[in-house]
Amino acid sequence: MNGTERVIGGYTLRRVLGRGGMGEVHLATGPTGELAAVKVIHPQLARDPAFRRRFGREVAAARRVARFCTAPLIDAGFDGETAYLVTEYVKGPDLAAAVREQGAFGGSNLEALAVGIATALSSIHGAGVVHRDLKPGNVLLSPLGPRVIDFGIAQLVDSQSVVSQAILGTPAFMAPEQVRGEPVTPLMDVFSWGGVIAFAGTGRLPFGGGVPHEVLYRIVNDGPNLDGLDERLRGLVEWAMAKDPARRPSAQQLLDALVGTRQAAPAAASEVVERTWTVPVGGDGSGTAGRPPSGAAGVPVVSGGGRRRRWPWVAGVAVVLAVAGAAVAVPALIGEKWPYRAEFGQAWAVGATQGGESRVDGTGYVLTAKPGWRLWKSAPRSEPGEGATVSARAKIEEGTGEYGVWCHGTPDAGDRYEFSVNAGGQATIVKRRAGGQPTILYGPAQVKTGAETRIVARCAGDADRVALALWVNGRKIGEAVDTDRPYRADNAGVHAAPAGNGDLRVRFATFTLDPSHP
Repeated sequence: MNGTERVIGGYTLRRVLGRGGMGEVHLATGPTGELAAVKVIHPQLARDPAFRRRFGREVAAARRVARFCTAPLIDAGFDGETAYLVTEYVKGPDLAAAVREQGAFGGSNLEALAVGIATALSSIHGAGVVHRDLKPGNVLLSPLGPRVIDFGIAQLVDSQSVVSQAILGTPAFMAPEQVRGEPVTPLMDVFSWGGVIAFAGTGRLPFGGGVPHEVLYRIVNDGPNLDGLDERLRGLVEWAMAKDPARRPSAQQLLDALVGTRQAAPAAASEVVERTWTVPVGGDGSGTAGRPPSGAAGVPVVSGGGRRRRWPWVAGVAVVLAVAGAAVAVPALIGEKWPYRAEFGQAWAVGATQGGESRVDGTGYVLTAKPGWRLWKSAPRSEPGEGATVSARAKIEEGTGEYGVWCHGTPDAGDRYEFSVNAGGQATIVKRRAGGQPTILYGPAQVKTGAETRIVARCAGDADRVALALWVNGRKIGEAVDTDRPYRADNAGVHAAPAGNGDLRVRFATFTLDPSHP
């Protein structure tokens, strides 16, 4: 052994691969000659008694994380006063370097990246761990797909303040509640997933650059810049990046929506990623489960050029899910089939917010809106670009108020077209504005309702003109045209709003999104 080489925990450090807020990452060889990445913690942290107490607990949790789309923790401990963590060596650059060198991702590689990172988060959260620092630099691109690293590592440092969190992580990918110093939850990682995919698909930081406090302000107060992001992924990214954590999907819901099946197994999803990921012929890669040197070879093809190895995404899903014993379904993002008919347990948001609660009840979806609030929820499938017919069957279970469907909106903003029926049998078409007064485009018109009401809305047009129409229980009620800065096709969903001082509970039995006319 070279006298200048250092051995920690039985691993011989060969060279420094990267440096970060917690220490240095080294390429190392293990006792049997295998390659590994060893993170050596800064001495001032390792000497902290509080750090040492947390170290064992967090390492134990990290060991429970399944290997799917992650660089697993192999070993960890103290060598004298030196704390170290050993992870699997991953050949390939990190995502930040790949985008910098090759440009934005697209096509099957962007989709595989989205599935791979969601798979990793599902495994990480399943072990009771929150990453807290998911960013492009913590996603390595191996020949078999993305690998998420450093999960649980940020938890080893007590980051209760915005300042310390900003030092540990990259402000551009932090969740709003993380900026505000609120309690840590897995939904922070889901927000970061959206930011990472937005960065990969556009080549831009989702909240722009600048000094950290400016970026943090935009994260809390502004929406991400998603211009140019693949439309098949944009709706999921917007869902994941909702300002209110309660409006975001869990990592498992995100994975389900991506691969188009309920309770998608991480093992099956990771195999799909491997079958779909494309790599250029030649190049040996030189990244690590740490920080690879810039200009590393082995970057997956992101925008044409060179010979490639490719497997059809849909075929890969069908084969792998069949082997895994899961229900075979065509992914929501690839080869979308219309009409979309909701299975409300699949990727629809559930949970309580200030405005009320949404939950799945058997085969139905129940909204309970509080007095003074309008509660709306977005379908996990975006509208087709030419517009769509949105329909639902619903009934009031408790209280009075109005309910219905909406189109041309987003999960977070107040801008949308609403098609409503109230308990008194009045129907309206309304243009809602975030922070502004609504405009009644049609109605109120008296309609005949029953124990259950079927509402059908048509939204079609372009940047200059949107045509809207409403049917109730098979009868056309009215239509309107909006030419005053009309909204464009984006998301659609369901809504409820109480009248008076009591809650309104509405059960939606069905929801359909269809490009065709009713």
